[in-house]
Amino acid sequence: MSEKLKNKIFSQLKGIEYDKVVDVQHAYCPKGCNLMSDKVKIGGLDSILVDLEYNDERGKVYLDPEYGSFNHKFEIEVPEGEVVELFCPHCGVSLTEEGEKCNTCSSPVFHLDLPDQGTLIGCLKKGCFDHKLKVVSFDSMHLQLDNDYIRVIM
Repeated sequence: MSEKLKNKIFSQLKGIEYDKVVDVQHAYCPKGCNLMSDKVKIGGLDSILVDLEYNDERGKVYLDPEYGSFNHKFEIEVPEGEVVELFCPHCGVSLTEEGEKCNTCSSPVFHLDLPDQGTLIGCLKKGCFDHKLKVVSFDSMHLQLDNDYIRVIM
């Protein structure tokens, strides 16, 4: 999206109350495997599929693709406050971001690549909702304007 178009859209929205929604539609592991799954939909969107490990038990978790929403679907039971590990379900690479800690609780964090757009970083402690979306370029975003919200699709 050009800077001129982006400025025009946002200038038209001044003074209007909208909920801002960011949908992640492309997420990859550090080795480039596609993590999106059409097998399980959350909010009508493809989920982000990763393997979860907790107490020597391993299962799938389908992450909610709507940034800021936490309607994840777990195959295994994880109690609130417990730290898990996430892995790519295709190549098995760890999604833990080495050397980075959660700003809220100091637990390890995971990292997903959003090609040409940035990264999604989230806390690995169940129940901690600290996460970050780092956007590299607005050019790869798509805005969808509805009566009640602005949906940013990445």
